Amino acid sequence: MSTETPSTKEILLQATASELGTKALETVKLSEVAEKAPEATSTLPDIPPCITQESTPQNLENDPAAIMVGFQFDVPRWKPGSVIKWTAWRMGYDSQEDADFAAVQLSIAAEAWNEAKVGVTFEYVSLAKEANFVICHGGPKSTVLASAYFPNQKDLNFVYVYSYAFNPGWKENLWKVLTHELGHVLGLRHEFAMDAGKMFEGSAVQVGERNPYSVMNYRREPPELQPSDVTATTDFYKLPVGTQISGTAIVDYVPR
Repeated sequence: MSTETPSTKEILLQATASELGTKALETVKLSEVAEKAPEATSTLPDIPPCITQESTPQNLENDPAAIMVGFQFDVPRWKPGSVIKWTAWRMGYDSQEDADFAAVQLSIAAEAWNEAKVGVTFEYVSLAKEANFVICHGGPKSTVLASAYFPNQKDLNFVYVYSYAFNPGWKENLWKVLTHELGHVLGLRHEFAMDAGKMFEGSAVQVGERNPYSVMNYRREPPELQPSDVTATTDFYKLPVGTQISGTAIVDYVPR
């Protein structure tokens, strides 16, 4: 008889299925949805804000279980060679079309990073219990488009797409916005994280050369993965674990 203790992920998913029904955990099957990037616009309605605070997925509102890098004490990244598995929940969106659209746009963004070969790859899976993160709807949050997470030891994380991202001018650029968010998942901070002024975030260290066109910057044009982003991220993942960057050590996490 197995004596293994259920993981946090298993407890959450089991409790959700019990309280809200298994429909709340249904995922988008990419094989059933045509993958196509919409015609992107060259300019944006405004500068895209991105946050990293906690939110609750819309389908779990009654949740029964309720190229700057680094932070103050360490520089988190995934163990080089890791595969970050993800899936997409169907429920919680305003329409099924939006759910399918968000999943496809995440897939396109993931492929952009995979083609860059930075040292870590993304892989779609059909079940949340197999995933390190789920993309889901975070509901309305003013003009915020999306948010993600940084490498960590949690066994289930979330990438949120908020209602504003489906507005004209943003929807057709969603895969590019999600390319930015996946940069966070890889451990990248905002390009302006240490700039003095109202955008200052702090507790970040620099890898490689600054580039105002970085996918991790805010501009009036859609974020685009730059050669400098690829080079700096690849170099970052080639550094030995424990390497000190401006006095802060790299810490590796293994996706669960």
